[in-house]
Amino acid sequence: MKRRYLMPAVLLFLGVVTACDSFVEDVDNPIDSINDDQLTTESQVPFLIKGIQSRFSTTYDRLAVHAGGLSDELFFDQRVPNATFPTFQEFDEGDITLANNSNDGVYNDLGELRFFADNLLTRIAEIQFEDADLQREAQFIGNFYGGVARYFYAAYYGLNPREGGGVISENPDNPGPFIPSAQMYALALEKLEAARGFADDYHTRVINTLVARIHLLQGNFTQARAAAQQGLQEGDDPFLTLFSVDNDNYWWSQAGPGRTQWVVDFRYRGYVDADPAEAARIPLQAIQGNDNPPTTFYRQARYVNREDPLPFATWQENTLMLAELDLRDGNTASALNRINAVRASHGLEPLASADMDVLILEREKELFTMGLRLLDQRRFNRWHLGPDTWQYFPITQNERNINPNF
Repeated sequence: MKRRYLMPAVLLFLGVVTACDSFVEDVDNPIDSINDDQLTTESQVPFLIKGIQSRFSTTYDRLAVHAGGLSDELFFDQRVPNATFPTFQEFDEGDITLANNSNDGVYNDLGELRFFADNLLTRIAEIQFEDADLQREAQFIGNFYGGVARYFYAAYYGLNPREGGGVISENPDNPGPFIPSAQMYALALEKLEAARGFADDYHTRVINTLVARIHLLQGNFTQARAAAQQGLQEGDDPFLTLFSVDNDNYWWSQAGPGRTQWVVDFRYRGYVDADPAEAARIPLQAIQGNDNPPTTFYRQARYVNREDPLPFATWQENTLMLAELDLRDGNTASALNRINAVRASHGLEPLASADMDVLILEREKELFTMGLRLLDQRRFNRWHLGPDTWQYFPITQNERNINPNF
C-alpha cells in the first residue's frame, strides 16, 4: 500500500508555532521549540511534509465520519451507549448551528491543512536545495494537499444549506471572501495540475482519479472521463490516510470500538443479510442499545483498531466513475463489465444487468465510510432530510465573526 507517514500532533504544533526569542532569566531555553525562520531550511522540509500529512489525516477522517452522519449512511441515537454529543445529533438531523463545536474543530483543521500546504511552497521557494528529489517531493506535497484542501472546502462546506464553498485567507489581517464551490473546485484543479508536474506514475494516477471525481461532482462528464481513463487502475494500491496510537482513526474513536456514537443505517445490515458476501465491503459489528429490551444496532467494523488506514482514493472508485460515464453514454455492456470487475475484487458474484440505480447502489456499498455518500446524495437528488436542512457543513460562526466579508 502507498503509505503517508504521520507524526504526533504535538510535533506538528511545535513545527508551526514560532517560539519566543527570549525567556525568563535563568531558565534554559526549551529544547522542543524552533524559530519560524529555522523551518525555512532544507533539513526541515521532511518535518514540514510530515506535518501536512498529519493534518490531512486529522481532517479527512473527521470529515468522512461527519459526512456519514449528515448523509443517510450513519445515524446518531442516544439509545446507543456512549452516544452523547448533541453536536452529532445536529449533523444527523441536518439542523446544524453555526457554533457547532464539532464542526468548528474540523473547519480549523482544514484551514491549517490549506495553510500548511501553501506555506510549504512559499518556504521552499526560498531554499537552495542540494537534494533535487526532496525538492520535487516538497513541490508535489504542497500542490497536491493544497488541491485536496480546496476540494474539501468545495465539496463539504457551505455558506447556506444549499450553497457550497469556503474561504481562503492568505493574510490573517485581511480575510478573503466567500468562494462558491464551482470556483473553489477550479482552484483545486489548478493545484492538482501543478502537482502533476512533480508526481511519479502512481501519484499521477491518484491525481487523475481525484480530478475525475471533481469533474463528476460538477457534471463535467467529458472531462471526468478523460481524467478517469488515466486514473487508478485495477491492482493499484489505494491512496491511504495512515494513523497511529498517537493519531487515531476517527472512525475507530467515534464510530467504532474506541467509542460508538455513530451507528450504520439498518439498510446496510439488510445488504449483508441479502448477500453475506457483501460483508467483505460492508463489515459490521452488532452493538446492544441501552433501552429495554435492547435494540440491536450495527457499527462499522472496517476500522477496528485505532491505527487502521482510511482510503482516500481507490481503483474501484475510479472504475465505478467510468461505469457511470458509460451508462450516461448509453454503453450498458461496458458499464456492467466495470461494475462486475469491482464486485469480483471482493469475491462477489457478477450482476446480470446494470442501470443508474444499480450504479448508485454499487457506489453506496463500495464507497462505504469514505465520506462520499453525502456528495452522491446531493448530485443524484436523493436527499433524505427536509427541504431546509443543511446539505453542507456551515462555515463556522468563528469564521463569520472575524471575517468582514460576511
